[in-house]
Amino acid sequence: MGYHIIEVGDSGLISGRDFMALLILGSILFILSHLIAAFGYRERIEAIGGHHAYMGVVTVASTISLFMIVLGYQQTAYQQLWFPLPASHQLTNYLMPVAAILLVAGNVPSNIGRYIKHPMLTGIALWSFLHLLANGDLSSTIIFITFGGYAIYRRLSLQPKAAEIQPIYRDIVAIVGGLVVYGLFYYFHEALSGVGLS
Repeated sequence: MGYHIIEVGDSGLISGRDFMALLILGSILFILSHLIAAFGYRERIEAIGGHHAYMGVVTVASTISLFMIVLGYQQTAYQQLWFPLPASHQLTNYLMPVAAILLVAGNVPSNIGRYIKHPMLTGIALWSFLHLLANGDLSSTIIFITFGGYAIYRRLSLQPKAAEIQPIYRDIVAIVGGLVVYGLFYYFHEALSGVGLS
């Protein structure tokens, strides 16, 4: 399937190829904004403007990159690369709640972090892998390789932190919070990706 043409006001035409470029550039910007520390630029930015300046740069760059990725994905024509197996959709539905729980566990101290190294990055990697299995189009492949590749790289490069034993209620908070996050993703999935789950 080729790229489609979208009319934008009186300024002319924007091709689907341009939106694909926007998606790719957004993915690159996302990776670069999260690898600032690895390249040694964090210290330089903090030396000039302090920690808040560094966080501001990362936040702004990440927000812009996510906007570019979402817009590029929504407006780029669907291009099939392969046809996912039916079982991949079932597997994704079963394991996405686990990925959401890991995302929350990475931000809420719990015993989950004692057994799973960097649970948030693990959750992002799992989320990306499941969506790669369930989607066979070019745009999805670019997005989930970007996020999954970044998560795996960071997970392998970071040293695990010594986690203390946490009260059981923190595990409950992480699990319930993860299920809430999953519910929100499920509800807004069509609005964000154009693909309904129900």
